[in-house]
Amino acid sequence: MATTDTQQPSSSWDEERCKAALAQLERLQTQATQLDDLRMTIPRVVEPFNSNLTSGPVIYKQFSTAAVSSQNNIKAFRAQWQSPETQSILNHAKESLEKSDDLSAGAQVAKFGWVQSELAEKEKTSRSKHDKKDIADDKLDKETIGKMLEEFKTANSKTKIETKDGNRDILFSFVADGLRLKFRVTIEEEAGGRRKVNAECMGTAKPFSSISRSVASRPQANDLKYLLDMIAAYKNIRATTCAKCQKLLDSSATVPTARRSKPVANGTEPPQTVWEAFHESCLG
Repeated sequence: MATTDTQQPSSSWDEERCKAALAQLERLQTQATQLDDLRMTIPRVVEPFNSNLTSGPVIYKQFSTAAVSSQNNIKAFRAQWQSPETQSILNHAKESLEKSDDLSAGAQVAKFGWVQSELAEKEKTSRSKHDKKDIADDKLDKETIGKMLEEFKTANSKTKIETKDGNRDILFSFVADGLRLKFRVTIEEEAGGRRKVNAECMGTAKPFSSISRSVASRPQANDLKYLLDMIAAYKNIRATTCAKCQKLLDSSATVPTARRSKPVANGTEPPQTVWEAFHESCLG
């Protein structure tokens, strides 16, 4: 590569872009195999006529399949080589070569590993963005929690809500099919601003302990809104059959104590979330 300032690539070709170009070139190297395979295009297309097949429709079908497949492979190969990304790399290489024909530095650049490195970097970036989003979403102050509880109360007017410790300790109480249910929800702040949402169904009897285990194993464990919707889904407890086995009682004569949500298509409208009941043994 060039060593003087006047011979350096344009500033737009920074380290990140160069690594991306190397990854693209590595992918192009794999097309050598595709090119070898394309040499067999004509033999594959005429093969049905040289076979022992005697049925015209069968011969035509195999010929048509081979022709379409070969055409698609050629289009894919051409699109890859003629893509703006590839042409940009080739033009940049041509400009660099015109500035300096000393290619000795290229011998120090690895031929392989750039695609894997690019994938690892993208995964790292995606994970970082996800972590930042989680931290931002996990920060719940007293006012935000209070607003969520007000919305919950409006939609579930028969539920009694008691809060303490700045809305970090919440007790829900309501009667479902003659059975009084009490849920305790606590919100803990962890390192980095994350939150941990704990929930349990108060009581030691069989239905309550089973509900607690089902709530503890819920998806989106630290999503308070999801948990509130789940608690509301317990307003029917004794008259709801299991969505999996379609039975009211399981082998231990226990009603469905688990709740899980799923999206349901609603025509052209956004999918609606519905809650289904499951026996604890029917989860999974």
